Amino acid sequence: MASLDARIDLRRISALVVDDNPQSLELISQILVGFRLGKLTSCQSAEEARPRLAAERFDLILIDYAMPREDGLHLARHIRSDASLPNRTVPIVILHGHTPEHMVVAARDAGANMIVRKPVAPAVLLSRIQWIARDRRPFVEAESYCGPDRRIRAEPLGPDRPERRSAALALVGDPERAMSQDDITALFG
Repeated sequence: MASLDARIDLRRISALVVDDNPQSLELISQILVGFRLGKLTSCQSAEEARPRLAAERFDLILIDYAMPREDGLHLARHIRSDASLPNRTVPIVILHGHTPEHMVVAARDAGANMIVRKPVAPAVLLSRIQWIARDRRPFVEAESYCGPDRRIRAEPLGPDRPERRSAALALVGDPERAMSQDDITALFG
């Protein structure tokens, strides 16, 4: 059971759910209604969602990954890339039946805050919404990416997890490979 300080009040939250499957759309909508979400808007396609995204401000957007014509990643990229949209910085959750690492990376790179596996378990969805609500990662706007900072972990790695850049760091830290100040000056001189 969640502690009192772990609970969040969703009564003033407005969400948009985009899913081409009517049963899945209904299930996710009912889960959100069960969380006492304040306002829920449902769309069955990215095409149907686009005018809503341009006209209304939402607090949370949930998008199915695999939709015909325009998939969820394309819609997420559209939301993040269009500075005129009122929802550019709104948290985006991608929903999909399969969540192998390459799909999680693709969702992250499209600007999504989170990916949640379908069929959606209410407890999992609520925990992800709570995590997003407490997430303090900065929002990044760069030429090639727009969305939450892709780096989630700020704490040091444990002893059983090697630094993924260890080979590059070893090269930089090797005094035999270090350039002298004269060498550096010659490069830019």
